[in-house]
Amino acid sequence: MSVPRDRVTAVGEGAFRTAGAPRRYGHGDVVVRQGEEVTCLRLVTQGAVRLSAIAPSGREVVVGLLGPGDVFGELALLGGGPSPVEARAVGEPTSVLVLQVGALRAVLERAPGTAEELLRLIATRLHHTAAALEEALAHDVATRVSLRLRHLARAHGTEGANGIRLPLRLTQEELARMVGATRESVNRSLAALTSRGLLRVEDHRYVLPDPEALASEATTERGTGEVATLRGHAAGPQR
Repeated sequence: MSVPRDRVTAVGEGAFRTAGAPRRYGHGDVVVRQGEEVTCLRLVTQGAVRLSAIAPSGREVVVGLLGPGDVFGELALLGGGPSPVEARAVGEPTSVLVLQVGALRAVLERAPGTAEELLRLIATRLHHTAAALEEALAHDVATRVSLRLRHLARAHGTEGANGIRLPLRLTQEELARMVGATRESVNRSLAALTSRGLLRVEDHRYVLPDPEALASEATTERGTGEVATLRGHAAGPQR
């Protein structure tokens, strides 16, 4: 899959001409380790890269799933430092271009508008990271699964006759990492969505007939949970 033209323009075509051949990774290969010094910007040209962080409690929180045209390692633009996330290839074979900061700076000098695009990218990534952490901490598993599937459909889905198809072959284990839950609990949530007609599996890929209906499903699940909690408080401790 080729890099979208708008993304190429956003980070400067000149930088890509100096990047050389992409580095290739198989499923599960680590591209950047959490805590590793960030010295360059990376661009996904094929496949997918999962960004995750290990919390002090030892829990893994997935903060992003990147596809072709997405970049990561923006910390290099701010002088570098230890990576706050781990980047790992997932699903199909993944290719990543490495953009040296020196070459990128030269592009920024020739095209100052590119810097604004990169700042917008960094702000968007921070927003998504904060949203992922809030989602992991504030919602139950069923709600997190519904919201994450909707997000994946918006970010990576392709429209077909039967709904929005996710291009990645995500396993239940990968989805469980994304929502910070066990595979068994994610399996139950997926089964519930399937029984309601909100999810199908075709050729090992998820298909969402109506991604926006998942938002309503998440709201319903959240409301039901809140009512149950209130009832439990009203009833008092069981003996």
